[in-house]
Amino acid sequence: MDDRIPFIIYGDGPRLPSGLARIARDLTARLVGLQEELGIRVAQVGVDWPGGWHWQSWDFCGFQPSDRDQGRNAMASVVDELTRETGKRPIILMMMDPSRCYDITRWQGDGSEDPLDALLQADIWGYFPIDAHNPKGGFGGPARKAVLDCKRVLAYGRYGAGVLKTVIGGAAGAPVSYLPHGIETRLFKPGIPLTLAEVSFQEWAEKIDLEAIKIGCVATNQARKDFGLLFSAVAQLKVMGYQVALWLHTDKLTHIWDVGELVMTSGLRRQDVAVSTEEITDTQLAARYCWSDVTIAPGLGEGFGYPIVESLACGTPVIHGNYAGGVELIPEPSWLVEPSAWRLESLYVVQRPVFHPKAVADAVIAATEQERAIGTDAHRAYCAGAVSYLDWEHLWPRWRSWITKGLQEVRNGSR
Repeated sequence: MDDRIPFIIYGDGPRLPSGLARIARDLTARLVGLQEELGIRVAQVGVDWPGGWHWQSWDFCGFQPSDRDQGRNAMASVVDELTRETGKRPIILMMMDPSRCYDITRWQGDGSEDPLDALLQADIWGYFPIDAHNPKGGFGGPARKAVLDCKRVLAYGRYGAGVLKTVIGGAAGAPVSYLPHGIETRLFKPGIPLTLAEVSFQEWAEKIDLEAIKIGCVATNQARKDFGLLFSAVAQLKVMGYQVALWLHTDKLTHIWDVGELVMTSGLRRQDVAVSTEEITDTQLAARYCWSDVTIAPGLGEGFGYPIVESLACGTPVIHGNYAGGVELIPEPSWLVEPSAWRLESLYVVQRPVFHPKAVADAVIAATEQERAIGTDAHRAYCAGAVSYLDWEHLWPRWRSWITKGLQEVRNGSR
């Protein structure tokens, strides 16, 4: 019988381009090589669209499952198989929004032969991307219950750790550990030439006027990414008399936002905007970042934000709202945009900021003027240096230590 502890990394589907899927792939790849040394058997489990995650709803007093389970049945099958093969209690490291973990953490077996009872045999850890909080500084509902049911909890950064501390124990609660993602700075670095971008992007970029402010954005087409703010801010720059060029890399042209409609209503010319949805390589994306003068992160709250770090690692400043976890990554206060108002949204009643397009446009100008003041090379080096600590070479020893400590606790508790 295999004596290793099953270690299941559970998040977005392995093939998805999301940040959650990416960190799961990165950790899985690194842990596979340490299976014998750590005494674990690594498995990555996730659900890819279109047959994957579905939102869930509940009334005020309790939980109502969605028509499709949140991957619970698939997870139960994996846990049951590994438990039978190894005779060990599996560990599930969940790497996603806690609201999407409730189906797994709250499963209550009834003693029958239901395969879902296998979930009762697992130790559940949570690595949670917290991107917002409610007016009390935390969040409630099933998301809170999912956090409370985890044996170990880890946040992405200081902001998330503070929110999770409030969720778990209020102001007097014990501190929550945090550990950010890693990136490969050998891939994302200053000086990558435009010639390494995809040909279609090169052809568009070569037609852009040298005086134009070159703006980039990488974001999925979802409600939390304010494409309306992005296009309104770029349109505001034109009103202010600046030439602009905008490229957007996203997953869908039409979903929560209709990108074509945004281009038309913002008054931008078609030749000033390049939108792509096809998969591109890290090198092609890095070439885009290096070509740009600035990028805009239009999220209304980030747990971490891969595009923020990638852009900075390539030496390109990022404009971001002064809210949630992404703030920790921005090295210059003038690149942070202050909210002009707040609103409450979703079943969790979380706060989301409202930003004025003029404030975003002003931050873009501040970033470009700073580059002219200190010189391009120094400016790019400053940006890249601000996130150099996030290279996997530096972060992996900390991740390994956190996982090793947890495994020791599991083994000591099982004796």
